Amino acid sequence: MSHRATNWAIQQRGLAPATKLVLWHLCDRHNPDYGCFPSQDQLAADAEISRSSLNVHLDKLEQAGLIRRERRHSEGAHRRQSTRYFLAFEPEFSAQAELPLGPENRPDPCPESRHGNGQKPCPDFAKSHVQNLDTNLVSKEPVITTARDAGATREARVEVDAADEGPDLDAAEAACLAACGEGMTPAARAAITGTTATIGAWLAAGYDLELDVLPVIADRTAKARSSPIRTWEYFSQAIAARHAKRISQAARLQGAGEAGAGPAVAPGSQTATPEDRLARLAAWLNSGAYVPTSAVTNIQRDALLRAGLVSEATLRAHQIY
Repeated sequence: MSHRATNWAIQQRGLAPATKLVLWHLCDRHNPDYGCFPSQDQLAADAEISRSSLNVHLDKLEQAGLIRRERRHSEGAHRRQSTRYFLAFEPEFSAQAELPLGPENRPDPCPESRHGNGQKPCPDFAKSHVQNLDTNLVSKEPVITTARDAGATREARVEVDAADEGPDLDAAEAACLAACGEGMTPAARAAITGTTATIGAWLAAGYDLELDVLPVIADRTAKARSSPIRTWEYFSQAIAARHAKRISQAARLQGAGEAGAGPAVAPGSQTATPEDRLARLAAWLNSGAYVPTSAVTNIQRDALLRAGLVSEATLRAHQIY
């Protein structure tokens, strides 16, 4: 491991979280004396992604000018060796870039694999090396992601970007990942990016990223967890509850102001009477919005029933008994 390489990887900005994770693991395999020669199987296992996904992120890193790949073969044999990865901070990276193009220093890349330096084009076997779509040798917990989810992700990105309403989906996911605390491990961060469609559904439903989504994510990941979070759907119920509560409170405050009832009273403030708080709780329950069972105490439940503000059927619908 090279501390210089990993520190350099952490300082890079503007990368998608999964791409930056691949860069970090690549730098973690860097040896300051000999260079960086990890196999694709090793990198895929480190990042907990498939080889096909790994190469997508490696392409992005190469296009960003952060890495350069050099394919190697055994002398006198058509046998592939581990790819040599040059990192942008290495002297060899800049020195190689300054050399004139030519067969003696920078041969044309392989047309299929697009690796930066090879002895000759190798269309006969490069595809199996770079794109191994049906094989994932990584042993990990399954992520519930279907083709329908993948299609929904693309549709959500198109809808959000085309309407130009709210943040870009990639930027929204980056903000969500940034809000995560120590309860979201690096492995969980890599896995959860496969469920980005859920974030698109939140935005399409009108949930506010700053007011509804990020506070819930920060609260739910503040502490280390025994079981990893691998899907954004884990946060959906809590985000919906926070959104409903925020909208309900705003509507009540606006209604009180329009009715000339004097200054609006924030829910739970010391100036609100018990009757007012009970009436607001009844309005929330009767609205049909999601109400957590913990929001209603046994004393409030009994008081609501005695006052006739809600029915037992309404309480049972919210699983309040």
